[in-house]
Amino acid sequence: KQWYQRRVAITAGASYLANAHSDIGNVIIDASFDDILPLAIPRMPDFLASVTENCCRKYFNLNNAALLTKYQGPIRLIRRNGDEIISTNGHASGNRGNQLLVAVLQSRYPALFKDDEVANMVDDWLDQTSPTPRRLSVPRYDLEFCKDQLRKSVGPPDNNLGKDLDRDEKLILSYYLFSKHLTDCEGGHNNPLYRKYFKMPWKKSDDLNH
Repeated sequence: KQWYQRRVAITAGASYLANAHSDIGNVIIDASFDDILPLAIPRMPDFLASVTENCCRKYFNLNNAALLTKYQGPIRLIRRNGDEIISTNGHASGNRGNQLLVAVLQSRYPALFKDDEVANMVDDWLDQTSPTPRRLSVPRYDLEFCKDQLRKSVGPPDNNLGKDLDRDEKLILSYYLFSKHLTDCEGGHNNPLYRKYFKMPWKKSDDLNH
């Protein structure tokens, strides 16, 4: 319990600092969630739902998504596929880090990730715990095409990135950006995180300079 409370505090602190100081160079968020309320409600008796909501919103309003969507710098989200604390169903598909990732992607690339077909595909990708089946769902994947689209964009912000693409092209570019922002790892919420997962977040220039 103490470890979980400490991690919540660190995550909330990182989200706040990223929002308050736009000049922060890189942000890595590990095993976190979008909003504390959807995690709190199921853990309390039904008759206390309104009290729980009032307490969360008034005294413990940890809304990481609202903070991180205001940060436009490089960011990496690490999702623990066996996380038993921030999953609403005990599986990766219920991990509230999924909603945090979607919020970040939609705020940075709205023309892509607010598209209904792309949003549905992202949900399918988040149900997976390995990049292999995700990659197979985009059979025409073309890295050079993605780089070319990034060169045409003047962001951040990249509000219009992908706006004029067809369905397949949107899925290709969406998968590219999705994979650059999310890192999957095995283990539960409190397992030590191996050093190999501490990689600097991706930024456009990483690929455009190669």
